[in-house]
Amino acid sequence: MPPSDAPRRLGVVVAGCTDVGRVRSRNEDAYLIAALAQPGEVTKGVTDILTIPSPPACLIVADGVGGSASGELASLLTLDTIVAQLRRQYSDGALTSVMATGRAMLKALANTNEAIYTHACNHPEHYGMATTVTLALTYDDALLVAQIGDSRAYLVHAGAARQLTKDQSLVQRLIDIGELTEAQAACSPRRNIILQALGSDPVVIPDLYYVTPEVGDVILLCSDGLSNYLGPSDIAELALSDPNMAIVCNNLIACANARGGDDNITVVTGRFEPAEDSDPLNSASPPSPVRQVSASPTLADRVRRWLR
Repeated sequence: MPPSDAPRRLGVVVAGCTDVGRVRSRNEDAYLIAALAQPGEVTKGVTDILTIPSPPACLIVADGVGGSASGELASLLTLDTIVAQLRRQYSDGALTSVMATGRAMLKALANTNEAIYTHACNHPEHYGMATTVTLALTYDDALLVAQIGDSRAYLVHAGAARQLTKDQSLVQRLIDIGELTEAQAACSPRRNIILQALGSDPVVIPDLYYVTPEVGDVILLCSDGLSNYLGPSDIAELALSDPNMAIVCNNLIACANARGGDDNITVVTGRFEPAEDSDPLNSASPPSPVRQVSASPTLADRVRRWLR
């Protein structure tokens, strides 16, 4: 029997974990995993696991900044606001296509940015609060990723990890224009300077990417507390080291801690499976190239400001 013409749909088994690391006294990272179609299915604890049998699945990692408790507040407010925004749009029937889902993600991020910025303006004790955010959402066979800052998303396929996102950071932009090599950027004293953060300005411009994964692929979202210590080969090896996604998360964090752990470490991993309502004869196809739907050209202005 030939494959059906129905869209290939993907479920995902997801786990997340966050750790304060070996140096910091406070954890300003946060993560969230949610099944948008199932109102009660949200997890934000330590080493939680959630099976989301059909799309849309929502995965978020946020790395707060701002000092004191402000960074922690920014990251937690980001999680709650984004998932509430996306659930409202899903309930209203707005997630009808890949493009519509991308628009919903951008709208949710814009509204969340406004909420954080307004809160900081109205509460001087939290002035400067902001957060990075990497948001992943599944639609049928597509995976969409929106990013602000330098938390990352990787896709592990055929034993190799490829970075789906590009850091919105000063050193990444210097790499892009040929002023730094990857090796120089890794040890640059400016490697922690990010060009955008959610809540730091009245308007932010997310980067939006999408790809169509294959059954068995692993999506990984992480804060820079992980990516500063583990390269793509490390991530691929550990992501495929155990079928239990919670164990994978723990192993990744243990490795980052063993190599220094000088920052908070957060990771969310998910293995793609055929959705419960998917045609099993139409559940496998090679992953597409990563497509960047929108860019952030205005970030060049921020680079020039930092270089002056």
